[in-house]
Amino acid sequence: MMKNPETDFLVINDLKLYYRIGNIECYPPGEDSLLLNKHIKYYCKDKKVLDMGCGTGIQGLEAYKYTKNVTFSDIDGDCLKISKINFYINYIKNFNPYELLDIIDKINFPVDFILSELFSKINEKFDVILFNPPYLPGYEEDERLDRWVCGREDGREIIDKFLNDLKYHLNKNGIALLVISSYNKPKELIKDYSKLYKIEIIDKASFYFEEIFLVKIKPISYI
Repeated sequence: MMKNPETDFLVINDLKLYYRIGNIECYPPGEDSLLLNKHIKYYCKDKKVLDMGCGTGIQGLEAYKYTKNVTFSDIDGDCLKISKINFYINYIKNFNPYELLDIIDKINFPVDFILSELFSKINEKFDVILFNPPYLPGYEEDERLDRWVCGREDGREIIDKFLNDLKYHLNKNGIALLVISSYNKPKELIKDYSKLYKIEIIDKASFYFEEIFLVKIKPISYI
């Protein structure tokens, strides 16, 4: 990681990912982001992809290596702006990110960026939906940090909202790749949605305080 007074960024899979530019910032990619990221090449080739809760755009930018049909969405306008800047720098022209802040929303992109709370502004269906949601139980006093990482009492509030609407936004044979935590009680979650989805754990990572899981989700029937 390299730092200066105005920006922070990471380099992951040859992608330069800013997560703080001047006075705007978003969730920096962590182990949960990487758990999802390493599977994108297996599922996204030539697919129509949605990177939900895109943050830095790490998942959608990786997917763009394998398909040009990518949509980025986030509830946070600053995160969406950072995703745009990261797309521009990685796929259009290397540029000072700080100088892009005031002009980035005027630039036309070959992909879509949508300001949306989950699916509220998403009107299309996709082949693959990627989501690393806020899954930690509880609340944070900092409103932005709370939005990035917290899923309320059991960490499942955002996950449940996502799963309740997911089936309406997948094409036939479409899937979702979702990150969840041991705090979310994966066995219970899979059982709770067993009438709607086939949910399969395809990868996991263990830490001192929790395990995180990557699950593949397919509707029992497509709408």
